[in-house]
Amino acid sequence: MNLRNRICVAFPLMVTSPAAQAQQWLVNNAINNQIVETAICDSALKKGEKLPSICAKYPKYSRAARPSNPTTQTPQPQAPASAKSRVAGSGKFVPNPGDDSLRKLADSVGSTEQERQQLRQVVQAGNTLFEQKYGAKGWKNDLAGAFAFFIVSISTVYNDQEPDGAAQDRVFDALGTTLVQAPDIAKLSNKDRTALYNTLIAAGGLPLLFYADGKQQNNAAEVEQAKAMAAEFSRKILNTEPQALAAIGQ
Repeated sequence: MNLRNRICVAFPLMVTSPAAQAQQWLVNNAINNQIVETAICDSALKKGEKLPSICAKYPKYSRAARPSNPTTQTPQPQAPASAKSRVAGSGKFVPNPGDDSLRKLADSVGSTEQERQQLRQVVQAGNTLFEQKYGAKGWKNDLAGAFAFFIVSISTVYNDQEPDGAAQDRVFDALGTTLVQAPDIAKLSNKDRTALYNTLIAAGGLPLLFYADGKQQNNAAEVEQAKAMAAEFSRKILNTEPQALAAIGQ
């Protein structure tokens, strides 16, 4: 089994081990149902933006999606109260300085010291990418930011196109709203939050970095491997087909 195949096996195990109960709550009650999707649609309506394609399956948005009569104002659904403002600290945490979850991952996946070192470097590159792009937006040290980055990364790799900034903000806001409703998230220690956060960022960064490298090198095989990795992570980590995450990110 090559290194990338071993990564696909190890990462889903790592992401569920430190916070399995909270991760399962998200699978059962957020990602796989309408909570996140409708929050995204409500956010788009509130901001006067074009509705994402995922909204088409919900009747409540059908009138808003049709062209309106210029002489008639069509009432728009209001975002639920919980979606209008993030509860401060709902997914925020103070990083655990002693977290070694990613080192353990690299040690378990790499069969040689060289492979382990390579994996550490790639994971660090993904974390640097995340912080440079999203740190100033308030995503850092926030589980909502880690989940949003994961979804945006899967969407980018699967669709061959990065979601625009408004779509990314909708995903982050919707996940922040969802975390407010997650009692199991509130119970997580900083240690478990740190491990879940770091692993989600790594799981989003790995396929994204392989994809970007494949595109830059014009290496179709590497791009396809990145897509396969993204699909595997989507199914194993969030129990969701990549098409669903790709639609959320649009």
